[in-house]
Amino acid sequence: MKRILTTIIICIAAFSAEAQSVEAADILNGKMAKQVESSCIEGSSLKPYHLTLFSTVSTSDRKLFNYIEEVVKSNEHKAIDKECGYINGKLYYGFYQFKPNEDGKYRYLFYRNSSLRDDEPSEVTIVYMEGYPTLDELKKMFQK
Repeated sequence: MKRILTTIIICIAAFSAEAQSVEAADILNGKMAKQVESSCIEGSSLKPYHLTLFSTVSTSDRKLFNYIEEVVKSNEHKAIDKECGYINGKLYYGFYQFKPNEDGKYRYLFYRNSSLRDDEPSEVTIVYMEGYPTLDELKKMFQK
């Protein structure tokens, strides 16, 4: 359990940092405990979206849900733009844009706690993206 919490802390901290750390890259490339699923996509498959990095982490371990939400919310103040939705006072989704990194790439964090709805699976998902589209462009791309 400590390993999972440490992994989540490092992962979320890396999302909101000025640049991703080497440790976070290792975590996002799948070197995580069994209770957390992760994937990382880089390269040509992201070109149509003008992204250079797309990483996801998800868990259905309910013991981690509140903790992950608090860590995400504690980094909200670093966002230059955000959109959030709540269900019964709990963060259901959050879409955050952070200031561009030194390469001029925008950075985004998406959080969703689907356990707050009865018609969805009980899991928390975090998606981190880097690239050149603005927040509005990114939303339009993923609505198609």
